[in-house]
Amino acid sequence: MKRTFLSVSGCSLFAGCLALALTTQVAPGRLYDNFNSGANWTLSDNGGTAVIASSELTLTSPAGVLSTPTATLNAAQAVTGTRQSILVRSHTGVANATVFFLWATDTATGNRLELKLDDINPTTVVAGYYSGGGGTYNYVGSAAYSPGSDGLYMAFRESGGTTYWEISTDADTWTEVASASDPVSTSSMSFEVQHKAYVATSEATATVVDCFNYKATGAGYSNLESKTYTGSDGWYLYTEGYNAAGTQVCNDNCNMSVNGVDSSQHFTDTTIPTPRSDDTGYDFRIISTDAPTSRTYYNAYRYQQLAFVDADNWTYHLYFKYAYPQYITQGLEFPLNKYTGSYRLQGAVAWYPNRPDNGSHTGVWHIWSGTNWTSIGSSQAFTPGQWYEVTFNVGLHDNYVYYSSFQAGPASSMTTFTWNYSYAARSSTAASYIIPAMQIDDNIDDTTTADTQKDCYMAQWNIGWTDERLP
Repeated sequence: MKRTFLSVSGCSLFAGCLALALTTQVAPGRLYDNFNSGANWTLSDNGGTAVIASSELTLTSPAGVLSTPTATLNAAQAVTGTRQSILVRSHTGVANATVFFLWATDTATGNRLELKLDDINPTTVVAGYYSGGGGTYNYVGSAAYSPGSDGLYMAFRESGGTTYWEISTDADTWTEVASASDPVSTSSMSFEVQHKAYVATSEATATVVDCFNYKATGAGYSNLESKTYTGSDGWYLYTEGYNAAGTQVCNDNCNMSVNGVDSSQHFTDTTIPTPRSDDTGYDFRIISTDAPTSRTYYNAYRYQQLAFVDADNWTYHLYFKYAYPQYITQGLEFPLNKYTGSYRLQGAVAWYPNRPDNGSHTGVWHIWSGTNWTSIGSSQAFTPGQWYEVTFNVGLHDNYVYYSSFQAGPASSMTTFTWNYSYAARSSTAASYIIPAMQIDDNIDDTTTADTQKDCYMAQWNIGWTDERLP
């Protein structure tokens, strides 16, 4: 297969993954951290334990002792004109014995903003601040503690000379706990979290923290295969062709026939693997090409332009089966692209069958490495007409693409393929979009007669994300 990429409005889009490493981006006054490492925090046990592991910070106070396990952000942040938030995934305490604090301290004076979970039966969110060099506490408001599925997001926000203490269950809708004319300078602030046991308890208590300036999980784009129209956020088609010498001979205007996306191209199939939201899908077909006479390799892409989401970690999922009347397709590719307006971050896996096929229908998996497809050296056989599943996670952030593993095979027994790799994203001025795609490659070595149809049936095509960067 040749180098592949999509073009929309004159901008090339495609070529063609769990992020185990986070490269922290520090903009002026803004840090994003998902606790994939402890690099950004100083931990102090103080009679308990403060541990960063499995992408979470856990502050634990053991039974029977007074303790204040604490984590302090290493770099000061500006709150002026922005919101700085953190997610409390869980909090366990004892009435009138424990409390969790989120502090933002003015580095010049020691005055601080405070938002706490106070275990006063019931646990209550309490907003306040310290003045007089941090020596005098001032109460400003409170709210019920009612976490959502992710936990409770807690934030300080400053706008136009007013400070807001805020909470949220989804990081989209924020509830004001209190507000006041800036009682503390917010231009340079040190952030700190602490779980405190100020009375000896009969059981251990803890607070689990995550997602500094991140939203943990996104709503996702589900059932992309169900769309029956072109344009807007529906389907787009891109085709390209290369001659036997490897020279590109057509770009989006190739001598090939590809089916449409209207309802007649969709199907119902009760054998689609479970779990599934429904039993419908889309049949993506290369109907014919002029390969027998032109000796040209053709590729066809179906893709969608979806609204930009500035998330770090993405999941691509698809149920698929392929069919051909006599010959195997050259390859199946599964790309996911994040366009930022300045860069193109592309994660993709691809399956290319062995040559000659000899009826085994065995192919080798590849990943997109930034400039070409790289074999991972692992093979897998796919039987035409049988449903399979492919899913992979990819880190798309800080202008890098991060791979670690993906899964593919029968839905009940997928194989996990490991491949740790990262590459620097290429610059691109294309507009900001999330672009998932599915590609079928044709091949002159396999197409010996005209009208050799090649199908890829698609179902349960879902795109999800975690660690969405909050504005």
